[in-house]
Amino acid sequence: MRGNGPIQAILAVALLAGPAFAQEDPREAAGLFAPSAWDLELGAHAFELPVDEYIDYACGTNGGPPSLPVSSWADFALCAPEAISGFHEIYFQYDDENEYWAKAMDLGVQTRIFEHTSAYQIPVIASALFDGEGFLVGIRLITDPRVDVVLRENGVILSNFLRARYGEGWVCEDLPRIEGEREYQGLLEKRRCNLAVPDEGFTVMLETHNYRKPGQFAVDPRTRRATEGQFVSSTLYELVLLNAQEGQGREPPPEMLGPSEMDVLVARAMNCPGCDFQGANFKRADLRGANLSGANLEGANFHAAFLGGADLSNANLFGANFNRADVKRANLNGANIQEAMMYEARFDGASLVGADLTLTNAPKVQFIRADLTDARMVAMDLRNARMNDATIIHADLSGSLLWDAVLTRSDLSRVIILQADMPRAEFINANLSDADLRGSQMINVNFRGANLTNVDFSAANLNLSNFSEAILDGAVWVNAILPGGFQPN
Repeated sequence: MRGNGPIQAILAVALLAGPAFAQEDPREAAGLFAPSAWDLELGAHAFELPVDEYIDYACGTNGGPPSLPVSSWADFALCAPEAISGFHEIYFQYDDENEYWAKAMDLGVQTRIFEHTSAYQIPVIASALFDGEGFLVGIRLITDPRVDVVLRENGVILSNFLRARYGEGWVCEDLPRIEGEREYQGLLEKRRCNLAVPDEGFTVMLETHNYRKPGQFAVDPRTRRATEGQFVSSTLYELVLLNAQEGQGREPPPEMLGPSEMDVLVARAMNCPGCDFQGANFKRADLRGANLSGANLEGANFHAAFLGGADLSNANLFGANFNRADVKRANLNGANIQEAMMYEARFDGASLVGADLTLTNAPKVQFIRADLTDARMVAMDLRNARMNDATIIHADLSGSLLWDAVLTRSDLSRVIILQADMPRAEFINANLSDADLRGSQMINVNFRGANLTNVDFSAANLNLSNFSEAILDGAVWVNAILPGGFQPN
C-alpha cells in the first residue's frame, strides 16, 4: 500500500500510543527487524556468513576504532592475526537502512531501536573473530565510548543482561585497582567473569569497569564547575568456541565467483532508459552516470547508493528510498518523486526542474546549488534541509515543514509557500521577490538582506523574525503578525 509521507509518519506515531501496539515488538509491527551480532553462526565460514545485514567492514583493533577497510568477511586474511589468540578480527556495524527509514518517517521508537550497533539497546563496537582458515570462532563486543554521556553510563549495565542471558555458573575475579580510582554513581567495579558451556561448545568472558580514574572529578577542583563524562563505564564481551584453536574439522567451502545478482542488476541499469525496475533493490549500488531516463523505479531502494551525474529525467520514482543517497549533479527533471524518502540525501548541483516531490520525507536533505525551478514540493518534510544557493523559482512548497531550513542566497522568486511551517528558517540574502507566503508560520525567521519585493505576507506569523537590510518594496502585510517594533513602510 502506498504511504502518505509526513501524514503517514503522524499516523504511525499515533498508532504507537495505542494500547495494542504496546504489547507488540515494534520491529515486528513495522515489518522490520534489527540485525544482531548473535545472528552470526559460530563455526560458519566467512564465505557462508550473511553480508547485506552488516556494513562498514574493517580490520578490528581489539575493541578500538576500525583500521583497514575491507569489503566483507571474506577479506579476513587481510587483517593481521592477533598476537595472543592468532585470530583475525573484522570490525562491523549493523546495516543502517532501517535506522534511516525510521528517521525519515519521524518514528522515535523505531529510531531508538535501529540507530546504533547495539546489544540490548546499549551501543557497542562489534567484531567477528576468524581462525586462519576463515571459520568464525568468536564474537567480541565492547560498549562504545564514543556515544553521549547518558548512553555511556549504561556501559556497565550491559554485563547484567549478558549474565542473565547465559544463566548460572560464572567464575569471577576482581581485577587490580590503581591508587586514586574512586567509585562512580556509588559503584567501583573492575571484574572479569568466565563461563564455560560445554554442551553448546563455547566459552564466554565478561570484563566490567565502572569508576572514576585518578584525576577525574564530578566537580573540577580548580574551576569549581561540574564536569561531564569523567568516568569509565564499560563491558567487554567475548564469545569463543571451545575448539577455536583446534580447527573446525572440515575444509573451507569454495568462494562464490562470478557476478552477484546486484552486479547483474546494476550492469543492466547503467544504460536502460524506459526500463521497468519497479521495487528493485539498488541499496549501496554504484550507478554514477547511469541512464535511467523515463524508467519505472516506483518503490526502488537507493539507500546509500551513488547516483552522481545519473539521468533520471521523467522517471517514476514514486515511493523510492533515497535515504543517505549521493545524487549530486543528477538530472531529475520532470521526475515523479512523490512520497519518497530522502533523509540526509545529497542532491547538490542536481537538476529537478518540474519534478514532483509531493509528500516526500526529506529531513536533513541537501539541495545546495540544486535547480528546483517549477518543482512541486507540497507537504514535504524539509526540516533542517540545506538549500543554500539553490534555484527554486516558482516552486510550490505549500504546507511543507521547513523548520531550521537554510536557504541562504537562494533564488525563490515567485515561489508559492502557502500555510507552511518554517520556524528559524534562514533566507539570508535570498531572492523572494513576488513570492506568495500567505498564512505561513515564520516565527524567528532570518530574512536579513533578502529581496522581499512584492512578497505577500498576508495572515503570516512573523513574530521574532529579522528583516534587517531586507528590501521590502511593495510587500503586503494584511493581517500579518509582525515582530515587536517592526514598522514596514
